[in-house]
Amino acid sequence: MKSFDTLTYQGQVRRLRCLARVALDDYNLNVTQYRLIFHGENTTFRIIASDTRDLDTDAAYVPSHFLLRIHRPGYQNQDSILSELMWLAALRDAGVIVPEPMRTQTGTLLTIAQAPGVPTPRVCSLLRWIKGRFIGTPRPHHFEALGRLMAQLHEHAAHWQPPAAFARRHWDWQGLFGDNAGFNLSPDSVWDLIPTAYRDLFWRVAEQTRQVMEQLGKNQDEFNLIHADLHLGNILFSNRQAYPIDFDDCGFAHWVYDFAVVLGEYLDRSEWPTLRDALLRGYSQLRPLPQQQLAYLRLFMAARQVSLTLWATDMAQINPRFAANLEEWYSWSGDIIARCEVEK
Repeated sequence: MKSFDTLTYQGQVRRLRCLARVALDDYNLNVTQYRLIFHGENTTFRIIASDTRDLDTDAAYVPSHFLLRIHRPGYQNQDSILSELMWLAALRDAGVIVPEPMRTQTGTLLTIAQAPGVPTPRVCSLLRWIKGRFIGTPRPHHFEALGRLMAQLHEHAAHWQPPAAFARRHWDWQGLFGDNAGFNLSPDSVWDLIPTAYRDLFWRVAEQTRQVMEQLGKNQDEFNLIHADLHLGNILFSNRQAYPIDFDDCGFAHWVYDFAVVLGEYLDRSEWPTLRDALLRGYSQLRPLPQQQLAYLRLFMAARQVSLTLWATDMAQINPRFAANLEEWYSWSGDIIARCEVEK
């Protein structure tokens, strides 16, 4: 049997589909369909089941539809994944519409599964499927709704006391660029793989970010639990409301990082100032803006882009699709960082 890491994309998916079936045996569901969504950081399947009428009373969720995540080993450990699910459960208890975690037949929030040809047992989790649609071309009202959502998540985090065993990554300097970034390779090895044409620029952004983060500090009012990946690919819209999905990167960070994630992707658009203002307006409807941190918004947008590119470089060593698109990624990242106008 071939080594998992040497398989094609489709070859890896075939083996993980077998593992998905094993994982779903731990849930009280009569599964009728499996549909691959994506094989990347995690491998995700849309699961359709029957006989789930006891779960179908909440209009925010698609009846009998679930998301199964097969978590990649080496990125989040079991304690970290469980902590994410704890926050999702707490948000749901507070009335926030998020992907509600499903419990196994024994009452746990996650399960461990293994299958032939997959080298290590995988942590798996099952979430309810939220109603809504993705927006390709956002309008100001979409960003205003997203601002309200972001404020709602930040407000919950500011007042929630996590359990003693709660453990999530810190999106500080080490979490973005260094030892705690969750790379398969060592951080030095990943940095060495960045082409020389971009490495100096990326390192300059990283060093400026280090200085600003030290200045802002890490007290709870400045540095707390956030989603950390609120780009529009992780937001569903319905009835002018925004609903978040994919909390895989949630962790402790400066509030401004959530703003940087979504706004950084629209910096090259002529409507960027309008979208930025709509996001800030929506946020301020529910929670005061973190004005001191927002003064460094452009730097955090650049830092986010560098961190993403390091992650893609690392993933390219184990995932064929990332390897095929890596050169385009470097060019795109260099352009975005240049637009952020980071001071030299």
